[in-house]
Amino acid sequence: MNLEAFLQDILSQNISRDNFSLYVKNIWKSEDGCVMYYHDPSSFCLNIWHLSFDKLITEHGHYEQPLSISQHLFGDENHISARLVYDPPKQDNQDPLEYHSHPVDTVIVVISGSGVFSFIYDDGKQSIDIDLTPGQTLFFPSNTVHTIKEVGNEGLETLNITDRLNQPSYRTEPINEKKDLLVKPSEDFSQSFDPNLS
Repeated sequence: MNLEAFLQDILSQNISRDNFSLYVKNIWKSEDGCVMYYHDPSSFCLNIWHLSFDKLITEHGHYEQPLSISQHLFGDENHISARLVYDPPKQDNQDPLEYHSHPVDTVIVVISGSGVFSFIYDDGKQSIDIDLTPGQTLFFPSNTVHTIKEVGNEGLETLNITDRLNQPSYRTEPINEKKDLLVKPSEDFSQSFDPNLS
């Protein structure tokens, strides 16, 4: 199965947790490493726009981590879960996100902005850095030690997909004033989308 078909199966919620995890682990162990490229991000973002259209924007993250805003698109404890996340541009007084791990297999699709994904492979001490650009897709199995940071002035918007719900507790701080950027790609694609052509 190619990347486009895999991600479309996820968005249509037509893939099992077992098959999702198998795909993630196979990519992780492949010669390509943990990165693949989506060749038609515009159609993919259009599908995300449809899924996110009526979803509530919330803020989340552990209290020791920077505040992020997001939209939970679908999924629960027993099914594939997807969340659209926007990390605003880093502030001068803001601590970076520390290295951490998740108890879930994960796929991250870069929607907009730029950043750096750093991870530690096979319990090694040296981190590996990957520059992030739109269309890149990251794969890593559960318990992979990693961190991600936004760079530049746009922040970083990603679609985070896991083999079950991995949602941090909601935060009570005010949502960042740049929350509208969370749906900016969706707005762009909606203006170019003609419903009469579908």
